[in-house]
Amino acid sequence: MRLQMLKLVGIDEGFFERYPNQLSGGQQQRVGVARALAIKPNILLMDEPFGAVDPIVREELQDELLRIQKELDLTIVLVTHDRYEALKLADQLVVLSDGAKIEQAGSVAQFKAKPANDFVRKLLGLEK
Repeated sequence: MRLQMLKLVGIDEGFFERYPNQLSGGQQQRVGVARALAIKPNILLMDEPFGAVDPIVREELQDELLRIQKELDLTIVLVTHDRYEALKLADQLVVLSDGAKIEQAGSVAQFKAKPANDFVRKLLGLEK
C-alpha cells in the first residue's frame, strides 16, 4: 500500500528509501499527499498545500492533484488565497470576506458569468 501511494503521487522508486530532508520541497509535498491518501479518506482537506513551493513545481503539483482527484473520485476541500489556483482546481468555489462572510458560492462558470459583487470580481480578477 505504501509503495502504491508513493507511485500514485509521482514519487520515483529511486526515492522510496530517502528521508524527508533528502527530498525536494515538491517531493515532500507529494509524500504528504500520499500519507493522507493512504487511509483512503472520503474527503481530503488541504490548507494552502502548494504555498511553500516555487511556481513551476506548484503548477506540476496542481496538475497531479487534478489527476489523482479524478483517478480516485475523491472530494477535496482546498483552502487557498491564490485566485489562479482556485479557478484552476475548483469545481465549486466559496469566496469568504472578513468575518468569514460568504460573498458567493457556486461553480467557476457561475463566478465568471455573474460575480456577486465588486469584492468577488476584484478578488478573482474578473473583468467588470
